[in-house]
Amino acid sequence: MKQYSFDEFPSSPLAPEGMKTLNEPMSPFYPQVIQNVCYAVKDGQALHLTIIVPAHEETETKHYPLIMYTQGSAFKRQNLTRHLVPLIEVAKHGYVVAIVEYRPTPTGIFPAQIKDLKTATRYMLNHAFEYSVDPYRYACFGDSSGAYASVMACVTGNMQEFSDEDVRFSPLHYRACVDFYGPIDFSRMQEFPTNHDHESEKSPTGLLFGGVNIRTVPDLLEKSSALNYIDSKKLPPFLIMHGKKDRMVPFSQSVMLYEKLRQTDHCADFYALENCDHGSDAFFTPYSLTIVLDFLSKNLKKGN
Repeated sequence: MKQYSFDEFPSSPLAPEGMKTLNEPMSPFYPQVIQNVCYAVKDGQALHLTIIVPAHEETETKHYPLIMYTQGSAFKRQNLTRHLVPLIEVAKHGYVVAIVEYRPTPTGIFPAQIKDLKTATRYMLNHAFEYSVDPYRYACFGDSSGAYASVMACVTGNMQEFSDEDVRFSPLHYRACVDFYGPIDFSRMQEFPTNHDHESEKSPTGLLFGGVNIRTVPDLLEKSSALNYIDSKKLPPFLIMHGKKDRMVPFSQSVMLYEKLRQTDHCADFYALENCDHGSDAFFTPYSLTIVLDFLSKNLKKGN
């Protein structure tokens, strides 16, 4: 049987009455979604990535900026497809997006989530060619508890206690951070109105600290606050977005982060969403994503 190239293969001459003909381009259009990529095994648990790669011809050599996205879940097991559709839209603009699974509570005790995000980032950088990644241009992006992990990954930088890998041989340098309504200082979550318990041993934070009332572990509280790592050292630019009627993570948490970044002369943009609750699709509307994409384009362009 003869094997034809595409150019050699004859076009069918058949043309039944009433048939309509289209002449659409065959070039790839939709990003490719690669699921269940195991990036590490920790505490006996396989951890996975869902990777979205922009559409391009297989014969093309492409290198796209990388977005490490961490999904919110109150630190419990994450649904990696929760924001898959808007993240595909992000990928369409020329970004590889890796959605990170981290160790969930109650087994994933602080700072496991931060360490896992950094491990996942290193995996993507080590497999840059396979997934068409530019290993010099990468950022963090997360919502809720995932935003907490993203912010902490950036502000703790290459502190060894927040990494499972040896930072001397695999340092990380995130070039931007997008924070959607993430907690920042767990000790102050009850200062403003909230519909949720943030302090008891069964609360998301209590489970994050090993199933204890957070007031019984002041050292952990201090260590877990992102504010305590923001000083004069170099940090990437931050984009912060938070709903003014967030019933889970008080709006004040993002205010504290923004003010601390500005006080220490770091770059930060802050958008408050009116009449917006926690986890709303308002954060992923075309206009909201335009703000995110403009921020990423500015900070991940070549030569920065």
